[in-house]
Amino acid sequence: MASYPRKLIIFDHSTFHVTWKCHNEDWLLSSNYAKKLYYSLLLKYKNLYQIQIFSYCLMDNHPHIVGTCKSQQLFSDFFRVVNSLFAKKMNRYLDRKGQVVMDRFKSINIKTEKQLMAVMFYNDLNPFRTIKQTSPEAHQWSSHKHYAYGKKDPLITEAEWYLELGDSETKRQKRYRALTKDAMQSKKHSSSPYKIKNKWHYFLGDKPWIKKSYEHIKIYLKERKNIQQNHRIFLEKQSLAYGIP
Repeated sequence: MASYPRKLIIFDHSTFHVTWKCHNEDWLLSSNYAKKLYYSLLLKYKNLYQIQIFSYCLMDNHPHIVGTCKSQQLFSDFFRVVNSLFAKKMNRYLDRKGQVVMDRFKSINIKTEKQLMAVMFYNDLNPFRTIKQTSPEAHQWSSHKHYAYGKKDPLITEAEWYLELGDSETKRQKRYRALTKDAMQSKKHSSSPYKIKNKWHYFLGDKPWIKKSYEHIKIYLKERKNIQQNHRIFLEKQSLAYGIP
């Protein structure tokens, strides 16, 4: 998966999916303390950075966070603060040093409600895809119980597509449970929504929007390459003018 500047992937008012792995793929999120800590940091700072979180699933060595941001800058600042504080507190708790979050976190831009729904169910089924095949309702650290059973969760802003499942909480929860069951029984439950024809994608949405988003990246990279080449030529000319080998 090629690495691009964050500003080329997440825009103002983007709907995002963020995930990252613990450094060296260690199991630093495996304890209830770690999951509770990360959850509390998401909850503490989401309003400050104007982030809405639609769903989450905290696994033992990586989290999944789905939501929307007001601006790209606030999005980056939010995860920088949350992840850096999580790393500091975990290192203090475990009496260790070094990285906790492995490199840059991955972020995906989601355009349509249909794709958002697919991502949220994919995240719900993360525990089910493990060796233990834990059912979503048995996994404590996810938004599944909120959507499927009405458990109060202050971290969650309900997604628009979920609100359209029925005209009452009971109907929406029943429909959500049925959709979860369908997803578990489907062969597609293990297929990442980002991997299409064995190729990973940064954008999920309609084809014209995806094409436009990648064209934007190509233009940026081409312009950056031209700037770098022009700068190199300038430095070479300056070196020759002053007789610098």
